[in-house]
Amino acid sequence: MPHDLKIFVVDTGPLITLAVAQSLDYLLYVDADVIVPDAVLHEATFDAGRLGAQDIIAWVKAHRSRIEIAPTRAYQVFDAARASIPNLRGSWVVPPPPPPTTPPRRPPARAPPAAVEVIEEPERLRDDERGLLLCEETALLKRVVVRDRSRIVEVSTLDFLRILEAEQRIQSAEQVFELAEKAGRFPSRAEKMPMHDAVTRAAIQDLVKRREE
Repeated sequence: MPHDLKIFVVDTGPLITLAVAQSLDYLLYVDADVIVPDAVLHEATFDAGRLGAQDIIAWVKAHRSRIEIAPTRAYQVFDAARASIPNLRGSWVVPPPPPPTTPPRRPPARAPPAAVEVIEEPERLRDDERGLLLCEETALLKRVVVRDRSRIVEVSTLDFLRILEAEQRIQSAEQVFELAEKAGRFPSRAEKMPMHDAVTRAAIQDLVKRREE
């Protein structure tokens, strides 16, 4: 059935954090389509021994009717280049922030690859659909230039879990972070909800409340 909300998992942080805490299914507790760019999935799982990698792979396979792995040109270019440079790695998921000692730089003129590419596809948000960008440190929305940008908001892993906790959909957001830390993952505690105005926060919470009966 069509949903009013789409969740774009636009960096690897939320996937890895939820995976090591055995909480990936929390992304499915919301009546929404879950969209993961192919580059993000690759970055989270290319090393089979990486924390959470096997859990992420198994979770995606088990829920393909709810999870879309969105193909991107950015990843296709990377994959083609990797054929001649086997150990190639790149910042085509979301460019990392510069070190604290690096002077501030102007944002690049060209949009960052995979995640923005998916969000900016013309048919991604139709009619009254809204989009949640689930990410951690990166201020990705600043790089999005689509005309319906007003219908897209960023939330962090912690924000998302706190919304579910407030709606009594999960027991505790902090418990997820504690489980992740016990597994050796120390996730970002970035918060993006406080940056949104009260109307936007209320709209996000209202969308998350809706669930399939």
